[in-house]
Amino acid sequence: MRASGHEYETVKEEIRRNLLARMRAGEDRFPGIVGFDQTVLPHVERALLAGHDSILLGERGQGKTRLIRTLSVLLDDWTPAVAGCEINDHPYQPVCARCQRLAAEQGDDLPITWRHRSERYGEKLATPDTSVGDLIGDIDPVKVAEGRTWATRRPFTSAWYRGPTAASSALTNFRTWPSGSRSRC
Repeated sequence: MRASGHEYETVKEEIRRNLLARMRAGEDRFPGIVGFDQTVLPHVERALLAGHDSILLGERGQGKTRLIRTLSVLLDDWTPAVAGCEINDHPYQPVCARCQRLAAEQGDDLPITWRHRSERYGEKLATPDTSVGDLIGDIDPVKVAEGRTWATRRPFTSAWYRGPTAASSALTNFRTWPSGSRSRC
């Protein structure tokens, strides 16, 4: 992979690079989004170019979810991930202890897989019964009993966000939560 010239970049850098390329080529930056060319989209473009995290607020039917889903066109078609990694670590910048250990042991021979942009976007409908455990995982008492500690980042059960790691993710539909329950996450 290194021989091909592939370099690591953050998701924000990747989105910025692809947005600039679309702007230079005169391509539609947000295909399928109609009517916001002079209002919302310039602000979204500036936020993406600056590398900001964003929150879209508005009434039902305003196109928030559609816009978020459209942002995946700004991801590269394919990106590498450590094969078998639960959170899809990039081979050059592994986060989880397992992948860090494998990268140290195997170096450039680390097995990788390629993920399409469609696999790098995740969405979770936030309903009143959505818990923090649903989003980030819970402590698994069996894993703790086996001696896995916080330092290893391994006592957690799988959760929704782990699929789209190193990508974009959206938590939608907060408006359905009862008043005061937003503090749950």
